[in-house]
Amino acid sequence: MSPASKEHTMNRITTATAGLAVAAVTLVGVAGTALADTASTTSTTSTASPSAAPAHGDNLAAIQAKAAAAITRRLSAISVAINGINNSSVISAGDKTTLLATLNGDVSGLTALGTTIAADTTAKQAATDYRTIFTGYRVFALALPQVHFAAAAAADSITGVVLPKLTDAQTKLAALLAGVDSGKNTPEVQAAMADLATQITAIGAATSGLSATVLAYTPAQYDANHALLSPARASLATSRNDVKTARADITTVTKALK
Repeated sequence: MSPASKEHTMNRITTATAGLAVAAVTLVGVAGTALADTASTTSTTSTASPSAAPAHGDNLAAIQAKAAAAITRRLSAISVAINGINNSSVISAGDKTTLLATLNGDVSGLTALGTTIAADTTAKQAATDYRTIFTGYRVFALALPQVHFAAAAAADSITGVVLPKLTDAQTKLAALLAGVDSGKNTPEVQAAMADLATQITAIGAATSGLSATVLAYTPAQYDANHALLSPARASLATSRNDVKTARADITTVTKALK
């Protein structure tokens, strides 16, 4: 390879790894926020659920007013989520379809439930219907966290953005080490390349099918197990760490080739 060709190739490597760095930083930052939101909403909703029923002695009008406020809050949050999904460039088409079906179904169900509660004639019946806002939909505990998992910097962006960049950098570096830079393929470089391959495999294994699994969860499953999302959250956390390690491997090899 001529010096000019090698320089061109190295510039492409540098550009690729720079893009990877930006993508990975976005991954860590946004996913961290998303997962923090997931944890916080899950915790808040879980602890709030036992007291989701109106206070003892609330009359029909009071229960209906609380129900209307609770439903309005959820419909507003869903509206924001739907807009985000429609504008997302990282959520896969299949996941968008699933998420929008779930959220639009929640909109229809909650709207109908609001009409039902407004028409209730006894406080007892209204209180029973009021509880359905929480147990039947789990908007904050499940539906919105499902959006977070599939949205920017969660499973889809790892598999659709970050992982391909890692693999591309790996391929380009391997080509250089097998060719013009074979003399620089030191034990340290070989170890970094081997670890890079390990991290890429681990990231793929941890995130493959993760989004589909999370999106298939139902409110009934969450009602039976409030830790339902914990395994997926742990997989994403592990993948974020693996991405950092892979980036470090790429940096090690890139520096050795300069």
